[in-house]
Amino acid sequence: MARNTLVRLFSLLLCVLLCACACFPCEDGADALRIHFLDVGQGDAILIRTEEGDVLIDSGTEESQSTLCMRLEEIGVKEIALAIFTHPDGDHIGGADGVLERFFTKTVWLPPSDEENEGLELLFRVAQSRGTDVQTVTAGERVIFGETVLWVMSPAVTANVASNDQSIVLRLTHGEAVAMFSGDAGVKVEQWLVKTYSSSQLDCSLYKVGHHGSSTSTSPVFLQAMTPQWAVISCGADNSYGHPHGEVVLRLEAAGATVLRTDLFGEIVFECDGKEFIRIEK
Repeated sequence: MARNTLVRLFSLLLCVLLCACACFPCEDGADALRIHFLDVGQGDAILIRTEEGDVLIDSGTEESQSTLCMRLEEIGVKEIALAIFTHPDGDHIGGADGVLERFFTKTVWLPPSDEENEGLELLFRVAQSRGTDVQTVTAGERVIFGETVLWVMSPAVTANVASNDQSIVLRLTHGEAVAMFSGDAGVKVEQWLVKTYSSSQLDCSLYKVGHHGSSTSTSPVFLQAMTPQWAVISCGADNSYGHPHGEVVLRLEAAGATVLRTDLFGEIVFECDGKEFIRIEK
């Protein structure tokens, strides 16, 4: 009897310990975060999976819309807490209407824009019909998903600026780890960012390379401020723009970044434990 009692007490203690491990966060205080750089050809689409909800940055082209939605379903997306469309170019909002129709989306962020195009009109129509809240955001806007903070660093101005330079530039922090997403923002915006923010605010481990690796972005001064370990370029195979441009790839590699491209690797996935980004290879 004594032995059976000890066994039962040990089993009870083990259950208590297992429950405690499940209920309390790990030492660094950050839940797991996963970032999918989705393969949508010549365009951008990034899924950020947090414990508090899914965030989508851009939605590729109209042509890649079905592929994007199917992939989001395969990953397990049920609804989207926040969809951020960095700017209204077709390779960034082309799939927006399909995404909003397929997945209930609580909130959409857009940069200020006077541009009128079919993609934006579709986005607004579907958002209204689905009860999605559409917000215009500028520098300073923040949102928190558990241990993950998304901070809009740009745009700060609303007039006489090219569409690419109105791109939402986003800083993600998860514990100690930092990632930067810069849409198609060009060199002028990068110079403004370097003048406006401290090096500690721009420093990052993971960088979504601006404008698909075009030489119009990723200037030396911006790259020096960021010093990323990983650089992800989203572009289509044999695209007519020649993206990524060779000098940008060389510049990234010279700065010590490991360059990954969706045209060569397909979907690129990272996991973050609150300290570093680790590439998850299929």
